[in-house]
Amino acid sequence: MKKQLLLLITAAVLALPLSAQNSDVVYLEGWVDVKTGSGDISELFMGDQVRVGETVITGDDGLAELQPEAGSRIIIHPGTVFSLQERTVNGQKRSVVSTSLGSVAFRFNKMTGAEPDIATPSMVAGVRGTEFTVFAGADGSSLIMVESGAVAVESQGRSVDLAPNEGVEVQPGEAPGEKFRVMRGSLDFSAWNANRAEEMLSDPLLALARMEKQLVELAEQVQEWGGRYEANIKLVEQKRGEMKTLAEAGKEDQARSLFTEELRPLEVETSDMVLNYRYYSLSALNFRRHVMSGLYTRMKALGFSGTAVDFEGFRGAYAALLDYYEEMIVPYLVAADF
Repeated sequence: MKKQLLLLITAAVLALPLSAQNSDVVYLEGWVDVKTGSGDISELFMGDQVRVGETVITGDDGLAELQPEAGSRIIIHPGTVFSLQERTVNGQKRSVVSTSLGSVAFRFNKMTGAEPDIATPSMVAGVRGTEFTVFAGADGSSLIMVESGAVAVESQGRSVDLAPNEGVEVQPGEAPGEKFRVMRGSLDFSAWNANRAEEMLSDPLLALARMEKQLVELAEQVQEWGGRYEANIKLVEQKRGEMKTLAEAGKEDQARSLFTEELRPLEVETSDMVLNYRYYSLSALNFRRHVMSGLYTRMKALGFSGTAVDFEGFRGAYAALLDYYEEMIVPYLVAADF
């Protein structure tokens, strides 16, 4: 059944329309790559357009500035993995800009009500007419600092509203912490990320347990939306069969009515479900690739040097979490994702 679902996913992904969220590249420094929805990786150039489903990867000397619309800017700092995505919320499509690792500054000057959701491995934020910065750390934690406007940061069912000169930190699998006062330029990603990495390595099993909690939450969303999609596909096939039977019996009016009133709305609903489980499955993939693997790489280096505490115990726990990922997430990915 999972293999059949994978084929359906591939066809559905190829059929997804492009969104108005596509962003123009207006400034570049250093080395910057883009990974397309088909899995191809190439160098990004001035004048290119980053499309929904694509990921921007900046090197240690790379910086990219995107313009999603007039008056708005997205500045992707060095050492960052940043994606343009979509999902649906209460039946409405929402653009999502996601930072898997690194630092991104946002400016949305016009309060249009159409600003995207902002995501990291550990939170989702809603914004209105806002200038703010998002840090996504090596351990999966997030730090959001607001310079102007308002940001609502949500994780684990709890929301924190941030006003100008306020920030909040969110650890993976946890609710947002207490908000704090912060002035522009008083925090930098390198120092904050170094502290997060140091704390992660001081208790790697605790860090892995937090990552597991975050991965399980993503997997539950993938399973829910993937299951709903599979059920809808069966209904679509059933309705198409009914419409064909009506047409063959010469009942053209009834066939058209069935298409307009039942089949077409069902197809739209099914397409929306694709957006959601693709969003959550890709979020899990990026979490595995850029956060979980980062912890393992650091622990492996410490293990070789003999300074890691209980590396064998950590490796066993990590292998178990990878098995869970392979079972719950991988069947919902396509070849181009890897």
